[in-house]
Amino acid sequence: MKFLVIQALWRQSSVTDMAEALRDLGYEAEEYPELLEMASYLSDETVEELMNYIREHQIQVIISLYFVMNAALAAYKSGIKYVSVLWDAPYTEIYNPLSKIDNVWISTFDRLERDRFTQYGVPHVIYQPLSVNRKRVPEWNSEIQKTLRGQYIHEISFIGNLYSRNLYQDNLAHIPSNLQPYFYSIFEEAAFKWDGVNRIYGKTGSEIVEYIKRVSPDFSIPNRQDIEDVRYFEGMGLAREIANMERIAVLNLLAEEHEVTLYTTDRKEAEAKLQNVHLGPPVEYGKAAALVFAGSKINLNIALKGIEGGTPQRIMDIMGAGGFVLTSYCEETADLFEEDKEIVMFRTPEELVEKVEYYLAHDRERRKIAEGGYEKVMKRYTYENKMQEIIEWIKRGVE
Repeated sequence: MKFLVIQALWRQSSVTDMAEALRDLGYEAEEYPELLEMASYLSDETVEELMNYIREHQIQVIISLYFVMNAALAAYKSGIKYVSVLWDAPYTEIYNPLSKIDNVWISTFDRLERDRFTQYGVPHVIYQPLSVNRKRVPEWNSEIQKTLRGQYIHEISFIGNLYSRNLYQDNLAHIPSNLQPYFYSIFEEAAFKWDGVNRIYGKTGSEIVEYIKRVSPDFSIPNRQDIEDVRYFEGMGLAREIANMERIAVLNLLAEEHEVTLYTTDRKEAEAKLQNVHLGPPVEYGKAAALVFAGSKINLNIALKGIEGGTPQRIMDIMGAGGFVLTSYCEETADLFEEDKEIVMFRTPEELVEKVEYYLAHDRERRKIAEGGYEKVMKRYTYENKMQEIIEWIKRGVE
């Protein structure tokens, strides 16, 4: 089998990780020299160029991070398979007719997304946890430990966005004032409860979105997919607004008593809303992020509520760096990692504060849990494991 691995929109190390893993498994794998758009439109020129490359290089399978419509169509016209590995949820780009053609194979890290895609009609969907690079991670860790020399640079850190820009905030001025208390009631019910129960989806109702459209012509939902506007609004608006509220409140709460550092692109929002929180620049995932993860006594993961049944890449990368993870509860994450032995979870703000206090005061236990997480992720959740499972899955599907 010969693979073509595609970078979509911007170059990400995970794409190279997949290509290297395929080569380590004994397969030929090339990286396509051009960046392809993930956007929801087709380009005859892009499809033709990709088909020419497939033909000239005798490609048998295309793999991309995220779903690239032009790659799916080029693969279909060339009579080869297309594998889309998803890194985000909810992922609305799947909801278009090209995802339903028989040569498309989707890997998602969210079990509930897998079920939804299957119900939508995607013919091949597999659930796979996200991964780390088995070879590169130990190399980074060795270099990082020489820098840290067993010391920490942070008590508590978080690398991530505040989601200050989201569909709800973008349209707040256009939402009728008589409906705003309704949305506030959803926020009040759903925020700061990390027990695995979804309290957002299905609460709005299409009639409410249609009402807003009628009375507020400037209200806009940039939904280009075969998915209801209300579902898009809940995932890209309400879920992200709640994440914004939760992350700001949690960071401020912990910063009342502890040294807390946030690395984010949302600098303006952070400066306006956070108090006593140290701000760092955006950190690129890879060795730079691994230094922060390894150098923090506690690494927070305050999961986006739109990721209902998946373990985000942040957790995998923290563990790969040998860092200690304190995360909001997720049932699937509890299935992947043994709680209080490989990972620590919180379900309420009170439990979060209690566990921060405890693990900052118990260095040996914290380090032991971090070691357990590292051993698990390096054994089970590597790109080699992921690519091998995809190959076996494709072979079974065409026999």
